[in-house]
Amino acid sequence: MKLKIYSIILFLNSFLTGILTPVISLLLLDKGATLSNLSLILGIYAFTVIVLELPTGIIADVFGRKKSFCLSIIVSLVSFIILLFGKGFILLSIGMMFYGLSRALSSGSFDALFIDYYIDNYGKDKLHNITTRLNVLEALGMSTGALTGGMLPKITNTYFSLSSIYDLNIILRLILASVVVILGFIFITESADNNKENRITIKQHIINSSSIVVKNSTIICIFISVFSTGFFLSSLETFWQPHFLSLLPNDSFMGLLGVMAFLYFAAATLGSIGSNKLIKKYKFNTYKMYLILRTLIAVSMIITAIQTNIPIFMFSYSMIYLLFGMANIPEGVILNREIPNEVRASVLSVYSLVIQIGGLTGSLLYSILINYFTIPTIWVISASIILITIIVIYKKLIFEAAVKNTAI
Repeated sequence: MKLKIYSIILFLNSFLTGILTPVISLLLLDKGATLSNLSLILGIYAFTVIVLELPTGIIADVFGRKKSFCLSIIVSLVSFIILLFGKGFILLSIGMMFYGLSRALSSGSFDALFIDYYIDNYGKDKLHNITTRLNVLEALGMSTGALTGGMLPKITNTYFSLSSIYDLNIILRLILASVVVILGFIFITESADNNKENRITIKQHIINSSSIVVKNSTIICIFISVFSTGFFLSSLETFWQPHFLSLLPNDSFMGLLGVMAFLYFAAATLGSIGSNKLIKKYKFNTYKMYLILRTLIAVSMIITAIQTNIPIFMFSYSMIYLLFGMANIPEGVILNREIPNEVRASVLSVYSLVIQIGGLTGSLLYSILINYFTIPTIWVISASIILITIIVIYKKLIFEAAVKNTAI
């Protein structure tokens, strides 16, 4: 029963994010932002998440993941109440700052709770199952939320008289967020490790968790690889739409943009499910499997970069996300197998932080490179970064694969 409740909470929380994904820029513009300060408002949000990512993960481990997760939902309610009624640069910036705080608080906290619950009840040898469940539920929540969020402005325009056609997105988000926080307070429980009498000081927790990460070369290898994840995802998300439009013969084909978005969401979900089935059926070694799948992602990016045929481009682009979804499963298994329960939220927050730093680094670099290179060339550069990180971590992970003594 608790597994189902946790799954519902995870799905709804991802759905909440998806509702705003297709309209967030348009919403801000409708609320008084301008094209000149829109990037600044979104930058304030991103900066807030990056700065608070690690501190909030530590707070979740030390003071309780349930409290951290529920607080994140409450803070998000505050942020979207401000966005619902606020107008102009200052109020929008404050609202997005609170939203960034809520994202930082939620990052890692509920995932850590869910993983700890699963390990306590099913054991670490079933980590591939919970990793798959997390990835699939998050992808389904995001995709269905995005589809819903894209339709709500039209529904508002037809049936409601609101001050903004995007207000229904915010209102639905506020309602569902209230449901999530109620479910969280009632049904989420924490293990004895997070009881008050067992807690240590924040300083000691930082010392302990830092020591675990620094001394564990496997975790460091995964973080090196994850940096390239943010790097290559940034290049795809930034440039796939303008590049795809350049391939279309005329504007009548623009509906294919929606098809593309659906395909890569679906591909990532299918990849996660397929990867889990492969691990269970064939007992693949997760370390070797991870290295092979990451290599195939880089190859798929290069193939996609050189495509000019629309159907082949759509297929190869979807393959990148299929392989990415597949690689996420062994990555999650490897990482969570190495993390002690008491520092899981902190390390998962660092994981999220590394992805964002990789993405930010990529964005800054691409803003320069796009003046000198084509989009396909930038994708080839991103693929090269993936291959470089594989070379860096290969020896260590192959050694771990040998230690596990399981053939792929």
